[in-house]
Amino acid sequence: MKRWLKRLFCCLAAVFLIITIGIAWIGSKQTLSPKRRSIESYHQVILDQPAHYGLSISSFIASDGTPCMVCEPVAPTSADQTIAHKSRLLRHELTLRNAPLARWGQIRGTIFMLHGHRGCKEDHLPICERFCAAGFRCLLIDIPGHGSSPHAYATFGYRESEMIPAIWQEYQDSRGQSNSPLFLFGYSQGGAISLLTAAKYPQKICAIASISAFSSLENPIAASAKHLPPVIRQLTPLTTRACALGIYLRAGFFPSAIQPLRAASMISCPVFLSHGLDDSFVPADQAQQIYHAIPGNQKNLKLIPAAKHHNTLSTGSTALYADICEHFLHAL
Repeated sequence: MKRWLKRLFCCLAAVFLIITIGIAWIGSKQTLSPKRRSIESYHQVILDQPAHYGLSISSFIASDGTPCMVCEPVAPTSADQTIAHKSRLLRHELTLRNAPLARWGQIRGTIFMLHGHRGCKEDHLPICERFCAAGFRCLLIDIPGHGSSPHAYATFGYRESEMIPAIWQEYQDSRGQSNSPLFLFGYSQGGAISLLTAAKYPQKICAIASISAFSSLENPIAASAKHLPPVIRQLTPLTTRACALGIYLRAGFFPSAIQPLRAASMISCPVFLSHGLDDSFVPADQAQQIYHAIPGNQKNLKLIPAAKHHNTLSTGSTALYADICEHFLHAL
């Protein structure tokens, strides 16, 4: 009987170890390098006719191989209201607010755009329609581990916070520019990166807008465990630790190192935060914690009723885009 129990214990321990290693390997892979998406039809429509959306689009490759896209404003030459329709709505809203709008087509600063997890730079094209109409150039990149980035793993700001000012400097040097105002806009993962970058390089960033960001990377990793089979879900503390170890072995950092909430206390530029009140993946109280951690009064938090994690901007619609653009314009 003792020998049988010993063998049973060894078998159970082996199975437990195999499950733990599997979770560490698969979980860290999905976190750092999710399946890369191809360009979708709505991306291609804008890329094929950028002027129809009030845009001029060009591209360049950074020295580290990061693919970058540049969107600049083009004032529509047609009175047809279907041309640059979203841009017209945005400018009309800003005009009603007496925002300091420049003439359509004039560039007053650059917004560095950072997409969410499982996203790609082209996801931001519809957003660029609005930002360009407000007088901004948009610089889009594929975050490591996503899109066409040559870098294998996303690090949620651990390394991206250094990439952003480096790519921005390269772009300015290649265009013969200097000291142009730089803004950061990020969604979810991109929002967290924006907060970390603004804290690390306070002299380089004019203002940021962070949408649906998490307060600590540990939180969404734990939330992802809800999708595991029920038996494994009961081992959540173990699964999250296993995933954290896998992330460290793959990319050289633990999720506990990614703390936008802690970074918020070191931010000195104006900050706009927005979050969906129905966000079950990253609850809105995390945005409230970040908001209260930011020193001073150059900050704004807008909570969007009925919005979930991935539809905050679309639910907030024109008014939310106008809020963000107004925030950037006043920061100038």
